[in-house]
Amino acid sequence: MNLPAYRFSPWLLLVMVLLAPACLKAETAKFAWLEDVGAALSIDEVKALPERRWQVFDPANVLNLGFSDGSFWLKVSVPPDPENRLLEISYPLLDEVSVFWVRQGDVVQAHRTGDRRAFSSRPVPHRHFVFLVPSNAEAVTAYVRVKTQGSVQIPVRIVPSEQFLAEEQLSYGWQAVFLGIMVAMALYNFFVFLIVRHPTYLWYVLTVLAAAMVWLNFNGLLFQWLWPDMPILNRYFTAPIISLNIVFASMFTMSFLSLRRVSPLAFRLFQGVIALAVFTFLLGLFGSYQTSTIVVSAFGVIVTPLAWFVGLWVWRQGQILAGFYVLAWTPLLLGHLVLAVSKLGYLPSTFVTDFAPQFGVALEVILLSFALAYRINLERQRRQAAQEHALAVQLHATQTLETRVQERTEELERANEQLKAISVTDGLTQVANRRRFDERLVVEWNRACRQNHPLSLLMLDIDHFKQVNDQLGHLVGDDCLVSVARLCASEIQRSGDLLARYGGEEFSVLLPATPRQGARSVAERLRTIIAENPVYPGDGSSPVKLTVSIGVATMTPANGTGPEALIRRADEALYQAKESGRNRVVEWLSSSVCSDPAPEKPGQSR
Repeated sequence: MNLPAYRFSPWLLLVMVLLAPACLKAETAKFAWLEDVGAALSIDEVKALPERRWQVFDPANVLNLGFSDGSFWLKVSVPPDPENRLLEISYPLLDEVSVFWVRQGDVVQAHRTGDRRAFSSRPVPHRHFVFLVPSNAEAVTAYVRVKTQGSVQIPVRIVPSEQFLAEEQLSYGWQAVFLGIMVAMALYNFFVFLIVRHPTYLWYVLTVLAAAMVWLNFNGLLFQWLWPDMPILNRYFTAPIISLNIVFASMFTMSFLSLRRVSPLAFRLFQGVIALAVFTFLLGLFGSYQTSTIVVSAFGVIVTPLAWFVGLWVWRQGQILAGFYVLAWTPLLLGHLVLAVSKLGYLPSTFVTDFAPQFGVALEVILLSFALAYRINLERQRRQAAQEHALAVQLHATQTLETRVQERTEELERANEQLKAISVTDGLTQVANRRRFDERLVVEWNRACRQNHPLSLLMLDIDHFKQVNDQLGHLVGDDCLVSVARLCASEIQRSGDLLARYGGEEFSVLLPATPRQGARSVAERLRTIIAENPVYPGDGSSPVKLTVSIGVATMTPANGTGPEALIRRADEALYQAKESGRNRVVEWLSSSVCSDPAPEKPGQSR
């Protein structure tokens, strides 16, 4: 045996199967069709029709007759041949398929099946409609009656049994690979969703699962394996599952591309798409099967390129993730284009052309999974950069330990100072954080107690900040917090004063050795400058006008009291500022020494 030729032969066979036309011996049979508008012709009446009533067609081009309430008859004249042959109709979504084998004018076999009948009605248990040619020695004629409320597509051929089995192995193997890809991508990203809890990953998982069910349904696998004895489910599955796929894909697109922030127009457009998809879903459940199929088919043809163009437009606006989205969506569009060109007869029907949309779907989900992984990488990039810098400093110090002991010590000290500064600095606003505020409050309280000096505290809260987050998004809210911190820092001039982010949208200003009048003056300056300087978000949105409410408290500490009393008084004053209309400064008025601080009011809210 020639070993190299033996190794090469399986690949040669695979290439021949992929590139060969769908039926190698289709020219040996003759194919014709006619429309029975009233769906009233019997097999005897069809047999008696003259030849001029029949329209000849080439089975290499799929017989696509649109939508019709009538029935269609196919006449397939099969000459004798020593090989075993099969009649295959490879579109599983036909409602009624009846085949009458006629030999010498007599009906020798009759089969009635379709996706409205139990799967066991098929003479060959296959996801397509497959019928054995009853004779090899004599010419026979198959009269095939097709009636369906869906699209009348009749891809029919006469194929040798050996070729059918060879192609079936490749086709079924691809279906297994396709299902494996979809399940693997769905499971992987579902676990990612459980970790990061970001809704984008959940919408992606639902999109993948819905797309898998759409194409497995188109290939007849769901009926074959999940509900073979309940054909009624086929009536209520096709249009609703396509609608759900559009809903999930639209939700994923809006979340992945951040359309609410990047493009409000595109966001509203996809909201309309979702509303129409919900309508088609309900139409598929409660309306006419034919009408729902037509509507959802047209809807899918429009939505698929629409999503691609929206992704391209967002990409041109500078969003990096949109580039991944366009790259992933392109194979899906190309797959549908190849299938459409093949159905129109401009390309031969082959394994590649028939399964081009599934190839596109598989590539799409794989590329989108890469895009989601890249998204995680972007979100962690800042933390990783800081960690890498610290590791680089440590490695460099270790490598020069013997010759640069003093230099290493200085670098480590600088790194420790940086880490200490980071630990007491708010990462967003770059002012002191709550931890730094608590430390300084204790120090200044003790100093004021020893020196008998007044200590003032301002509690500042941004008015209606939750509405900013809900209406404009958290990124704009972050811009507002940064702007307020910057404006406050510009007004806090003394080196001993401390501006800190107390929590959420609340800031605190600690003013050592400052009497009540001075604290009130500082508070008014802060309130005024914030009200007069709107925030301009970085994404080009309209400016956001902010106001703040400020509570002021001043104490001269005495024995038996703690700094919590000062916080409580400033907090109560802030509460009064909120309650009295916001955008104002309210002082806590009492004696300057608090030996018995008032308890906090229950239910107090800022």
